[in-house]
Amino acid sequence: MYKLFILPLLFLTSLYGGWAEKTLSELSFQEKIGQMIVIPACPRYESDTLRATLKKYHIGAILVKQGHPLQQIPFLNTLQEEAKLPLLCTGDAEWGLGMRMEETLSFPKNAILGRHPDRIHEVGTWIGKQCHLVGIHLNFAPVVDVNNNPDNPIIGVRAFGADPQAVAQCGKAMIQGMQQGGVLTCAKHFPGHGDTDTDSHKGLPRIPHSRDHLETIEFVPFKQAIVSGVDAIMTGHLMLPALDPDVPATLSKRIVTNLLQKEWGFEGLIITDALNMKALSEHYTAGEIATQALLAGHDLLLYGAHRYDDVQGILTELIPAVIEALQKIPEEVLDRHVLKVLQMKEKLGLHQNRFTPFPDNLMDQLHPPEAITLIESIQE
Repeated sequence: MYKLFILPLLFLTSLYGGWAEKTLSELSFQEKIGQMIVIPACPRYESDTLRATLKKYHIGAILVKQGHPLQQIPFLNTLQEEAKLPLLCTGDAEWGLGMRMEETLSFPKNAILGRHPDRIHEVGTWIGKQCHLVGIHLNFAPVVDVNNNPDNPIIGVRAFGADPQAVAQCGKAMIQGMQQGGVLTCAKHFPGHGDTDTDSHKGLPRIPHSRDHLETIEFVPFKQAIVSGVDAIMTGHLMLPALDPDVPATLSKRIVTNLLQKEWGFEGLIITDALNMKALSEHYTAGEIATQALLAGHDLLLYGAHRYDDVQGILTELIPAVIEALQKIPEEVLDRHVLKVLQMKEKLGLHQNRFTPFPDNLMDQLHPPEAITLIESIQE
């Protein structure tokens, strides 16, 4: 009786739901897996391997790495044209496009902005406008980690400061500014990467604090980000025994599903930090990492690199291993996450127009006098 009820319900959802629901009902199992994977895409060395990987595995999202604005827009439009479904284009522009892209503006880093909180919304708006201009839909920013460990080798100037309440308000201003500029936002690195002396690119950091301590320090900016309407949250590769003594946050259902989604009520996209980082890869296989991260509650599995050999390794070795491992995931689990990804694409309007316009005065638009004056005034 239950199954007889579910089948008509699925049919009605696909018939009367939006583009996302209808599209999900038409995807194969393999296509659903691909929609959850983010791979690096570098305009500087566009390759047949990238195109083949996108097509063969039905990849749904890309992380744009090193390149030039004049290269990037045609590059993205070509990939969009070849993809069956629109690609979600993500980027690292914590302090503007200059973080990853040649001949573009770099705004002051968060450590400086934390001393000028009244300017953060304006900076965020400019960053959002510039991301939107070059085809980035989702910016992996802001960093809302609390910089409360002077020996931290990876956060440092990327954080707004050491006071959790101040960081929370700075994060709110940046989130709302970037959204006003036209780009989706992503708070990182949940549950908080500030109080560690280990770089998760090289090893697995351990945060030894109690739940009470986390509530008063690390959690504060993330809770504010959710209230502020952040679109996504990126988890960090961190051991927090008070929350889960067994596995890192990236692989923890207790942290990703039970805490972030059920207890806190976060309904946006949940994205892993790069799953090829040594914090995880030195302890688990690529298949184990992808499977556990998905079952923990993530919607997008991220793989990032910018050096040619590293990118090729991801495309030719990691992704095939990941795809094979994810064959064992129950389809109903895939459906929950893929629907969220498709709904975000629909929210962006990519189902109606996936292409980025190429203005004649692109470089002028990326160097507006008002933005340059803003940068100079903050630096002074």
